[in-house]
Amino acid sequence: MIWTRLLALIVKELLAAFRDRKARMALVLPPLVQFFLFAYAATLEVSNVPVGVYNQDWGAYSEQLIGRFERASAFSEVRRYASEADARDAIDRQDVMVVVQIGQDFSRKLAGGEKPSVQLLLDGRKSNSAQLLNNYLGTIVAQFSVDFRNGLAYRPMSEIVDRSWYNPNRGYRESMVPILIATLPMTMVMMIVGMSVARERELGTFEQLLVSPLQPLEIVVGKSVPGLIVGLAQCAIIAVIVTQLFGIHITGSVVVLFTGLTIFLVATIGIGLFISSFVSNQQQAMMGIMVTMMPLMMLSGFSSPVQNMPTWLQPLAQINPLTHIVVIIRGVFLRDMPFWLVAERLWPMIAIAAVTITAAAWMFRRKIQ
Repeated sequence: MIWTRLLALIVKELLAAFRDRKARMALVLPPLVQFFLFAYAATLEVSNVPVGVYNQDWGAYSEQLIGRFERASAFSEVRRYASEADARDAIDRQDVMVVVQIGQDFSRKLAGGEKPSVQLLLDGRKSNSAQLLNNYLGTIVAQFSVDFRNGLAYRPMSEIVDRSWYNPNRGYRESMVPILIATLPMTMVMMIVGMSVARERELGTFEQLLVSPLQPLEIVVGKSVPGLIVGLAQCAIIAVIVTQLFGIHITGSVVVLFTGLTIFLVATIGIGLFISSFVSNQQQAMMGIMVTMMPLMMLSGFSSPVQNMPTWLQPLAQINPLTHIVVIIRGVFLRDMPFWLVAERLWPMIAIAAVTITAAAWMFRRKIQ
């Protein structure tokens, strides 16, 4: 009997979610548009950028250093400037993000065994990109210094290719695009679940639902399953796009990946239900979900590592289900993460789901009394 009641409620929720063409398009089109925008436009990589050089030395060693800038794959061209004022004007006009200023005693100090200085003028308006360029240029200058001490400054240098574990080319897409498998469905699932309860209250049918034979926990399950079905379908579609269109292969187990995604979506549904238990209409539900989404994204380690956050803020990241699924997805995609390591990230999401769903059921029970 209980399964009949649950099935009826689940079918009702699915029909409500797909009741018209606009609702169906809203479940498919926005996640796909956001996916391609994140994959192609929201990139932190710095490549094919021009670099300015103000060389006051014009000696042999400074030209060798500039030659290494010209051979670096990250830079499209090296633009030379005749004065410091020209270099600063170029940064003001945003023609370049960085200008390398080589002092007039650069070659003399190198020949004399001293340490010459190289100044980098960075455009602080693009702080992240400028910092990356600072790292690139600093690496080239440091390598030139090492080669000079070892007597290799005059020898033609072959291209230096460095490798990293798990992501050998340190590609942005390999690290960030798979995370969209979780982040994009999360928003849609929270909307489906949260708006469902709010819609019932606006239409005046929520009270009828509470006085029906359904128990509060059955109402929670019936509201959750449609969101879980839609969320898993979106995860599967995005995963296929990531692996087939972008060629980012899964090195680990697909079963482990979707086990983590299922638990993550249940935790997300719990958060959506908990938010909806406090609101009285769809506008409030939407506002509550949107306000919650930003902290979840910022605390997840999606764009910056959790370890870089202040110590007092890191515990908050651990009660965020997105923090744990980010680790699981990157681990399964990039380094064949074993299940015992995945399990360390599963139980916090299970705890989050248990607490939020129980709290939502308790709030619904209070509506009956």
